[in-house]
Amino acid sequence: MKKLLSITAGLLFFGSIFGQVVFNTSYHNLGDVNSSDKKYYDFTLTNAGEETAYLLRIEEPYGIDAKFSKKEILPDSTIIVRIKYTPKKKGKFKKDVPVWVSVNNEPITFTIEGNAKTFDIDETLACPDFSSNKEPVDLRADFKIKVVDINTKKPIKDATVEIIWDGLVYKELNTNKAGEVAQSLKYDIYYFVVNAEGYSTKEQAFYVNRQNDYIEFELGKPTAEELMVKEEPIIEELVVEIPAEDTISTSALPVSLYAPNNVVFLIDVSVSMKQEGRLDLLKASMIELLNGLRPIDKLAIVTYATSTEVVLKSDYVRDKAMITELIKGLTAGGYTAGGKGIKKAYQVARAEMIEGGNNQVIIATDGAFILNGNDILEDVALNLEKGVTISVVGVKNEKGAIKSMESIAETGGGKYIHIQSYAQAKSVLMNEIKMNSRRK
Repeated sequence: MKKLLSITAGLLFFGSIFGQVVFNTSYHNLGDVNSSDKKYYDFTLTNAGEETAYLLRIEEPYGIDAKFSKKEILPDSTIIVRIKYTPKKKGKFKKDVPVWVSVNNEPITFTIEGNAKTFDIDETLACPDFSSNKEPVDLRADFKIKVVDINTKKPIKDATVEIIWDGLVYKELNTNKAGEVAQSLKYDIYYFVVNAEGYSTKEQAFYVNRQNDYIEFELGKPTAEELMVKEEPIIEELVVEIPAEDTISTSALPVSLYAPNNVVFLIDVSVSMKQEGRLDLLKASMIELLNGLRPIDKLAIVTYATSTEVVLKSDYVRDKAMITELIKGLTAGGYTAGGKGIKKAYQVARAEMIEGGNNQVIIATDGAFILNGNDILEDVALNLEKGVTISVVGVKNEKGAIKSMESIAETGGGKYIHIQSYAQAKSVLMNEIKMNSRRK
């Protein structure tokens, strides 16, 4: 069954060049579904472009019903697509729901899955209305950014402001002659990266809401150390001709040079990762690495906080769009239980071992856990003997935990890597994979 919306057919030809519709996530797992459970999930569509977008139609497979808060998506506004699945038999289910919008040439596919423990043959398929039959309030702030010289306090014209949202660049703006730029933003935490010619880069996470609708960046001149880094010669990697039959190569990891990877991300999602933009930097780093992986590479994602969860089962990297949305949807909360997470990550890695490949756990954390005794290090050493290495990525790490993180990496045959900036986040993981998977 298809739900058709009465929108002018000509809108279909707008094309993606006129705007970009982004979403909170494209996947949701309802888990075990019983008769009294909520059987729907609210996906959001946000128009990050400059032209008005329109929701054109939703294709509904059997058992699915969908409602939407609006058909029109104004620039910098958000609508909700509520998708409900009504089980008519017990067992696992997975439903793909294509949603067509006017500014995209391809549909956005939302996926909802779970495990029906009960069912009611007479239960209505209808998706519940929005509360009080009112459209949900789109909470936004008219956010202003100002960039000035740290010494003179004079405005800096043409400074570049990148707004990072869930690990991806949401907007790239430039300041006017008053050193200012404005942007309507949903209430949320964003990570701002500010650059201007002749100045050092400034980065900061900021929670945008009604009370926090302004931020000022003071840029200083680059230090001698920063200038030295910029002037260092770039060492080009050895260029090797790739055979014509090497059809699944990427520019980052050509198959002729790099062995298959079996990578397990172990992600710290404890409450401390909410601070200082750590989770945004980590998401940016993971997405950058994902873009360079190949169909011969396996990827799994395990998270840990109060509990440990496998959020992406190990599989060959094929649906990068789905994995990107999963990464973007990671949230932080709870206390840190790093030891249990490491054990689970190793278990996943060993179950998917690639003979002759790079079998590697990458733990990403701010270092808020400390080694208790030698249990973790013994486990790390044992898994190295079994062919699984471990590297540790410290994201704006706690200085007191560096020793513990270095101990884990050294014992596990890997490296301790530090991410302090957005530029570092975009490169360090790929460099680590390349070093470990380079064919001998």
